[in-house]
Amino acid sequence: MKLPRSILGGIAAPALPIAGLGLPIVVYLPNFFANTVGIPLALVGVIFMLARFWDVFTDVIFGIVADRTRPPLGRRKFWILLSMPILMVSVWLIFNPPDGVGVFWLSLWLGILYVGWTMATISVISWSAELSNDYDERTRVQAWYMGFLMIGLIAVLVIPALIEQVGGGDDRAKMQGIALFIIILLPLCFGFALWKVPEPKVHEDTSEEWTRVLKTMWRSKPLLLILGCDLMIGLASGIAGSLYLFVAVDALGLGKGASLLLLFYFLVGCFAVPLWAWMAKRLEKHRALAGASVYAGLTALLFLLVPAGSMIFMLIVTVLNGVTYASARFLLKAMMADVTDADRMESGRMQAGVYFSLLTLTEKIGLALAVGVPFVILPALGFEPRGEKTAQGIQALVLIFALAPAILHLLAAFILWRFPLGRLRQQELRERLAAKFGA
Repeated sequence: MKLPRSILGGIAAPALPIAGLGLPIVVYLPNFFANTVGIPLALVGVIFMLARFWDVFTDVIFGIVADRTRPPLGRRKFWILLSMPILMVSVWLIFNPPDGVGVFWLSLWLGILYVGWTMATISVISWSAELSNDYDERTRVQAWYMGFLMIGLIAVLVIPALIEQVGGGDDRAKMQGIALFIIILLPLCFGFALWKVPEPKVHEDTSEEWTRVLKTMWRSKPLLLILGCDLMIGLASGIAGSLYLFVAVDALGLGKGASLLLLFYFLVGCFAVPLWAWMAKRLEKHRALAGASVYAGLTALLFLLVPAGSMIFMLIVTVLNGVTYASARFLLKAMMADVTDADRMESGRMQAGVYFSLLTLTEKIGLALAVGVPFVILPALGFEPRGEKTAQGIQALVLIFALAPAILHLLAAFILWRFPLGRLRQQELRERLAAKFGA
């Protein structure tokens, strides 16, 4: 049965402020704290990497807690409501830091921000996975969420450009604009979801011992394959995202045009969401995503051919590469929703929170390594944004930016092709679950 658009819009609405927060953490904030605030690049890389690992730790703990608690408001709605004040305060302080802040201040508020983000994202994603048990409808739910996420990403790219055009604001003004966008949307979008979207009833066997539940997860081939793929794609996306501005500005000399290029990248990714949803329905999710990963890997190599100063060439390659941006981000979630069916059949538990915390765990490990490792290596190779930029350093920057994502995407495609849980297998699981639990 198809879900009404009011519910789809409700569950997708939180993606707007979530996207407004997620993109700057990878693309803008490391650059902002290194170039504007003045914290050394290597230290910025280490702080953001450690903060991601802290985020990974809180994701897993929270996923377990959220699945096991039964607050009166609902095990998903309660935590979403609680996350709002944490996010609103920490977002303002991170995006609008006082003068003279250092390592301790950045580490503290980045850590607090990630706690609120964990509460919000794990709850919303788990909630979305529980709204339908149909193989293709799950893709539709995640496509709606991804569509709203892409709109939020585009808005975050437009805000700095508008501030620049209207008043020629500096980087601090741009970050303040993004912060206000997030803070205004958080209560509006989260409130709309709490109002419009029902929370499904929990049907599970609570008598199962934890040892068996953990063994079921460890033995799950579909789970391990998804996590491996997610790690590869998260690492690839993180490297590309964290180095993009450096490549566009420092290696290619495109200056302020870099923000416009990113806007086109995400616009193409947004418009391509229906394409990948259609491909998933025709080919099944894992095959569609395998094809997308091969395409992403091959187009990443085209960045090696872009000559310095060529805005048109860079735009063409960026657009070609951007076609697949959204594919993994919603298809992997739809696939993980199917994996929770297999887990529930074996363990008797409804634990989407745990499974989606593992999915965000591997993605965030990839993103953490993507910021931390290149930012530490590049100064040793002769690239320092506020200092020396040798020809060797520029060459190393471009090679890491293009080759690493290409290899990682191709590895992800290899992993995906072996995924065993397709449409027919999921339908069989739903029939068995209906017979066992009545829902």
